[in-house]
Amino acid sequence: MLKAYIYILTWNILIVLSSCNTFCPSFKENEKTIYGIDVSHYQNEKSKIDWLKVSQNKNPKIDFAYIRSTMGSNGKDTAFQYNYENAIKNRIPVGIYHYYRPNENAKSQFENFATHNTKIGNLPPVIDIEQKSKFGNKKLTQELSVFLQLIEENYTKPIIYTQQKFYNMYLRNKFKEYDFWIARQSGIENSPKNNQPQKEPILLDNRCPLIWQYSGTGSISGIEGKVDLNITNNIFWTE
Repeated sequence: MLKAYIYILTWNILIVLSSCNTFCPSFKENEKTIYGIDVSHYQNEKSKIDWLKVSQNKNPKIDFAYIRSTMGSNGKDTAFQYNYENAIKNRIPVGIYHYYRPNENAKSQFENFATHNTKIGNLPPVIDIEQKSKFGNKKLTQELSVFLQLIEENYTKPIIYTQQKFYNMYLRNKFKEYDFWIARQSGIENSPKNNQPQKEPILLDNRCPLIWQYSGTGSISGIEGKVDLNITNNIFWTE
C-alpha cells in the first residue's frame, strides 16, 4: 500500500514539474491549427465512410487522414483499400498506419507491411504501439527499432503513435530521432465538446509531440459513429 502511494505521489510530482518546464507550443492556442482523423475498419462496420462529406466537414475542417493498413505479421485492415482510394479521390492528404504487435517478430511485421503497402500516401507512415511486450521492455525497444529502421530504409522516416501513459512509462527518452503522435483523449461524449481539444499532452521528458490525438469520440459528417480527432501545429507532409 505504501509503495503504491509513493508511486502515485512521485508520478504527480513529475507531471507538475514537467508541465512547469515544458517549452512545447500549445496546440489549442495556435491560430493555424490543422485537424485530422484516423480510421480503420471499425468506422465502416455500420456503413462505409462517405469521404465527400468528410471533406466538407466544417467544425473542424479535416485537413488530413491516417488510415490503418496492416496489423502485426499477418493482419490487413478490411476497409483499407476503400478508405485510401476514396480519401484521395476527395483530395484529403492521406497517410497509412501499421498496428504494431509487440509479441511478434519485427521483420515478419515489416514483410506484412511491405506486401500490402506499395503506396503510402502523402503523409509519413505511422507505427501504432500501444502494448508492452511479454518479453520485457528491452526486447520491445530492440524489435521496435528494427521495424522503424526497415520502414525508414524502404519508404521514409515514420512517426510513432502511442498513448501519453504508455510513452511516459515505456518510451520516455527513447527514439529521439523520431517524431511522436500522442493520444490524450478527453473521453467527452456530448457535442460540441467531444470535438474540442481539452487537456494537452504532458510528456515527462519535456518532449513536444508532432500530433495530438485529443478525442476518441469525435463526430464528423460522413462517418456513422465516433472517430478519433487529431490536431497539429504545422503541415508535416509534402503537398
